[in-house]
Amino acid sequence: METYLIVIGKTSTGYSAHCPDVPGCASVGKTLGTIVANMKKAIELHLEGLAEDGDPIPKAGGVNSYRKAMKDLDMDGYFLAHVQIDTNRFASLVSHS
Repeated sequence: METYLIVIGKTSTGYSAHCPDVPGCASVGKTLGTIVANMKKAIELHLEGLAEDGDPIPKAGGVNSYRKAMKDLDMDGYFLAHVQIDTNRFASLVSHS
């Protein structure tokens, strides 16, 4: 089980979020609960695609991800959250070509 950081920002229509440990993975939602659920699903789909392509699954950065986010972001405009993903389930999807 990996715990991935998500960085959430307020938008004019709700929230947008991304996962610093999974480059290219982002989502949107109208409420904080929705954006967290959407990000969990987005990360799972992203990791599934990586596994199917035979690419490595990015490890969660742990406390270092949080430290970097806190240092690099204007925390007045962002929220930090996290989601837990069972990355072991992607092992069987890895392409053996």
